[in-house]
Amino acid sequence: MRSVVWTTVIATALLAPAHSVFAQATSTSSGQAFPGKVVRIVIPFSLGGSNDLTARVLLPHLAERWKQQVIIDPHVGAASTVGANHVAKSAPDGHSILFTSTQYAYAPSTFANLPYDPLNDLVPVTLVTVSPQMIFAHPSLPANNPKQLVALARSRPGELSMGNAGNALPSYSFAMLAKVKMTTVPYKGAGPLQIDVMGGHVPLGMAAISSVMATVRSGRMKAIGVCSLERTPLYPEAPPMAEAAPGFEAVAWFGMFVPRGTPPAVVKRIRDDIAEVVQIPDVRKRLNEIGGDPSGMPTEEFARMVRSEIEKWNKVAAAAGIKPQ
Repeated sequence: MRSVVWTTVIATALLAPAHSVFAQATSTSSGQAFPGKVVRIVIPFSLGGSNDLTARVLLPHLAERWKQQVIIDPHVGAASTVGANHVAKSAPDGHSILFTSTQYAYAPSTFANLPYDPLNDLVPVTLVTVSPQMIFAHPSLPANNPKQLVALARSRPGELSMGNAGNALPSYSFAMLAKVKMTTVPYKGAGPLQIDVMGGHVPLGMAAISSVMATVRSGRMKAIGVCSLERTPLYPEAPPMAEAAPGFEAVAWFGMFVPRGTPPAVVKRIRDDIAEVVQIPDVRKRLNEIGGDPSGMPTEEFARMVRSEIEKWNKVAAAAGIKPQ
């Protein structure tokens, strides 16, 4: 997923016509109507994180358009797969929407027996925001940029450890492309990881900018680099890790999915409304503040991106010798 993700159809979203009557329900060939009741945005991660915060920015605007209550419905566990499975088994009418992250693409490389098929049981609706991951460190680490970090790792093979928020696949990818040996340390989330980096228990961490930006700006941790191919306006001071690990890219994305069988008209309505909402100036500003770059990507393009992401991380897992468990 290259820089095209960062410029996702902003022009398309801006040119999309506004709904003349937001209260009008979308009719389908089956006679269903959307929205016809409360819409549940299923969050598969702990409340208070980037996933939850991003969803809450969108909720009042979607409720205004749909003239229905839109609520957060947490289904947490097993690295986001509990929430994904819940929506996959829900009625395909648009009233249960999965709002998940890159973990969706990691799951096939991590779990041997997923209770759902990520390529067939859920329909990708749209990419909502993207946020490159960041490699950060305790202020005492004797490296301040990607090249210094790689030089340090090569001088101490296997001695440096890097904590990972949620999944270690991006760290394995970085180590392979940078040709270094590092120890990976799994964490359940960015919160516990930051505590250990600030406390000096682990020297390095990798997590989405949206999760760590405030702590880094406070000076309690320092940014080594961002895991995008180019600098990002979300944190322009940090150079890309690709300067020392050519081709390395690890972007945290957040997107919407609905159950397979949801009428195309409903999928289109959800996608079009989200594409408009994320371009509202106040919404865009707030999403930027929490470390997200708004998108609104067309459904077909997002589906291709999801498939590409799953294939990418499957290859990384295979190259690293990681087998699903």
